[in-house]
Amino acid sequence: MPDSDILSEFMQTLEQSFGHLGGVGCCDLIDHHILSPDPLISELVFSMLVWESSIEHALRAVDCIQDQLIDLNELRVCIPEELVAIFPSRYPRSLERCRRLIRILNTIFERENHLSLAVLREMNKREVLQYFGRIDGLPPFATSRVILFGLGWHAFPIDDYLTKMLAKHGITDTSLNIHQQTMRMERLVRASDALRYYTLIEHWASKQRLSKASGATSSSARNSKTITKGLS
Repeated sequence: MPDSDILSEFMQTLEQSFGHLGGVGCCDLIDHHILSPDPLISELVFSMLVWESSIEHALRAVDCIQDQLIDLNELRVCIPEELVAIFPSRYPRSLERCRRLIRILNTIFERENHLSLAVLREMNKREVLQYFGRIDGLPPFATSRVILFGLGWHAFPIDDYLTKMLAKHGITDTSLNIHQQTMRMERLVRASDALRYYTLIEHWASKQRLSKASGATSSSARNSKTITKGLS
């Protein structure tokens, strides 16, 4: 475990930069009815769109779903390649994401006879984890987001991308698998801090992604200019 002072200092820095921004749950960013009348299903789908990606990619994907599909039932009967074609271009892990999402929604439909996770509200956290643990293809990141944002319980969403970014600041440990990393972060971050910490980290991660993309675009433009100059 890293020194708690390292985490506290890091989060204080993020608070100064991003503390004025709002939440990053599905219901914070969109009308969840765009995806489903059930807010838990909406959070699950949105979480799968954010997983190993970004809030910005997820919001663009929601727009595509709204424009191209009737509802999530139509999404779940798509073949993965059809869904890839619907989603934004250059979406990270696009085919894998689509395969997982279709499989997850079909598993829930087969269990509940409709696309709803209302049954989770009758369970305790251990039972919810068991329920999600039996869904093939569902990453711990999405499970944790539903628990944190949808049910309001202690959880800390973490995926490989966030792990690598936070490891540079001594917060995470890339030698652990994602299940171990998830449990480690839940131990490290108090329940009372989890929602705020994760929200700040997502805003920070979004800024890092945008900066990286902007830097790559600028570098590409400079290289193109150099090549053009050399040919002139």
